[in-house]
Amino acid sequence: MASFIWGRDPQEAYQNPYEYEAQNQFYREASELLRLLFEHMTKKSGTYTRDDQSAEKAIWMLSLDSLESLIDCLDLLRDKKHRIAGRLFRDAVEAMDTASYFNSNDIKKDKYLRDWYKDKVILNSIYRNYIKENDEQEWETLQKYYKQLSKINHRTYRSLAYSYSLGSSKRLIYEGRYESGLMVPPHVIAMYYALLGGLISYFIIRIIDCKLISVEEVDRFWDHALEEETIERRFATPKEVFERFIKEADDIT
Repeated sequence: MASFIWGRDPQEAYQNPYEYEAQNQFYREASELLRLLFEHMTKKSGTYTRDDQSAEKAIWMLSLDSLESLIDCLDLLRDKKHRIAGRLFRDAVEAMDTASYFNSNDIKKDKYLRDWYKDKVILNSIYRNYIKENDEQEWETLQKYYKQLSKINHRTYRSLAYSYSLGSSKRLIYEGRYESGLMVPPHVIAMYYALLGGLISYFIIRIIDCKLISVEEVDRFWDHALEEETIERRFATPKEVFERFIKEADDIT
């Protein structure tokens, strides 16, 4: 079993944010899972030489950087520092993308790998265009993340408005730091936890594809990190109420 935050839709989380106990469970599970992944990844520390310019070394370094960003995101959300966490989401995804590109079959990747070792910037559009042309299903998955993260990082009106509360006459109340402490609406934290859960799961798929970890090792890590009892929802959505009604009716018949 696992916290239902894993796989939760970020928008649904924003609309139903008061699942504090489940979010705490997710934090414990994610923290342990990321710790295990970090210990696994850092076993390669000391393997590569300074002058090694292999794809394997680049993939490992980029994946480890992405993993550390995810670890930082989790701790920042625990401390309700969602603005910084939001920016790190994109860092994690872009490092994943570059690692995956160096693991791809693109005939141009060797040229870009040499450029990367020469300290040149590898544009995010390179991998995105490659996936768009070669893997429609993967492209659809990536688009979902790109759209969400782009709005957060480019500070669109709605992405900033998520962090405000409404006072009387629908006046915006700033949620930042006051002498009395933090006034952070739970909605944005719930939404970011759900988004982070998806990113962690996606990261694991990427490092499996890059052969940095086996499916068997990942399964073992999941089994160790997930708690035996799932903390149930305290607040059910109308859809869930209806689904429970249908299930109960089926059980009776």
